[in-house]
Amino acid sequence: MRKERSLVWAVTALLVVMSLVLSACGGQPTAAPTEPSGQEPTEAPAEPTDVATEAPTGEATEAPTGAATEDPAATGEPVVITGENYSPDIPEPAEPVTVTWATWINTESPFWQATIAAFEEVHPNITIEVQSVPNEEMFDKFLTQIAAGNPPDTAYVSDWMTGALAQNDGLVPLNDYIAKSNIIDVDDYVPAYLEPSRAGDVQYGLPFAGETTMLFYRTDRFEEVGLDPNHPPETWEEFREYAEKLTDTANAKYGFAVFAPESASSFYPWLWQAGGDQLNPDDPNDVIWDSPEGQKAADFYASLAQYSPPDLLNATSWDGRVPFANGDIGMYMAGTWFAGTLMTEFPDATGLWAAAPLPQDQRCATTIAGDHLVIFKASKNPDAAFKWIEWLSSPQNMVAYNLGNPNEPGTLLPPKQSLLDDASLYENRPYLQASKDSMGCAYVPTADQPNYFMAEEILNEYLGQAFYGEISGAEAVQQAAEEAEAALQEQ
Repeated sequence: MRKERSLVWAVTALLVVMSLVLSACGGQPTAAPTEPSGQEPTEAPAEPTDVATEAPTGEATEAPTGAATEDPAATGEPVVITGENYSPDIPEPAEPVTVTWATWINTESPFWQATIAAFEEVHPNITIEVQSVPNEEMFDKFLTQIAAGNPPDTAYVSDWMTGALAQNDGLVPLNDYIAKSNIIDVDDYVPAYLEPSRAGDVQYGLPFAGETTMLFYRTDRFEEVGLDPNHPPETWEEFREYAEKLTDTANAKYGFAVFAPESASSFYPWLWQAGGDQLNPDDPNDVIWDSPEGQKAADFYASLAQYSPPDLLNATSWDGRVPFANGDIGMYMAGTWFAGTLMTEFPDATGLWAAAPLPQDQRCATTIAGDHLVIFKASKNPDAAFKWIEWLSSPQNMVAYNLGNPNEPGTLLPPKQSLLDDASLYENRPYLQASKDSMGCAYVPTADQPNYFMAEEILNEYLGQAFYGEISGAEAVQQAAEEAEAALQEQ
């Protein structure tokens, strides 16, 4: 999920895998990249995505909110996959065909081997051939293949890629296929995850996995400094107060962590919460992150560096996972992938951390990340390719992939409302409830600026300077806005 190139595009199987209570996003072997994915969609949706005006409560509904207290995957039951032809009105191939499917995920796992085998049993004339492509290489490779006329039939992509690939006339519109499917209901997708998969009324991708950015915190550290682990910070004021109490530089204990190389992408939730935005929706060359709201957010954001380990300022959030797991950092902002990383890579921290929605200012807001299933326009077997991505999009398969199984835990969430409303998904996984609650605050900017990545690089540089105390946060966004506008207007 992640690696932004522009602002917004604005990320079948009757599968019996123990029940809907399987296991737990990111860092996990099968459900997310092993590194944080903070992408932003790449072209504006037709209509702005609603932003929640009140934050989900940060109060714990269990003790504590989002705490992982045990391994939710410990059912010991095997993966069993069955299914049927979910779109009989789409013809099966008369002769054997091979559908090539590009992905960065590990398809050698038992889940994927069983899924592919079951699909091929139901569709005997279709063979799935996996093409493994590293996530960081995928987009450029696809552009090259599209230009040469030899892309794969279908792919599993970060949601920002869908818009960019469609802009390059590389993807098949899926509307006609969806109309013939017995299981794909577009209205069931969570709007914030649906918008990046379409342009206007044209559907180019099927959302398959989703996560939100949340606040992870150490419950043991909260207790040590007299904070209630059942009451994570709900406002900026509380957040600063908690960070200060958790910071003890003499003993190398810190309240939060900020990372200069990721300063822009991690700034956006604070910007949106203050009521600001990156670009003027009516003029995508007009950079507005230097508004009074943006300056306020930048000053607050830059001030958090005083609660962060100095040796992490030039690191990444992936590097920061270790001191959080060791208890040296009290609060941490990350996507749902982080829960999986903590459970699989740092099992000794189980029971010592929890997750909650981000604190809010004028409104609640958070980033989202998702993955899509797409079909390339140059595919020689588009009908067969759709049957494959339709199979993966069945409710049972979507739940099994995102939540995992006893041997392959995952911590993503299925981006369908009907599945999210199933309370059994959150049994023994309260951190997933926090992720679901955060979805109500998902914000997708609507300005269409294909060259936004240039502006973001400039913002990243100046905010990094603010972290090091060279300039104030307000000065950072003002200077970055002036330089970014000039860069965009030159294009």
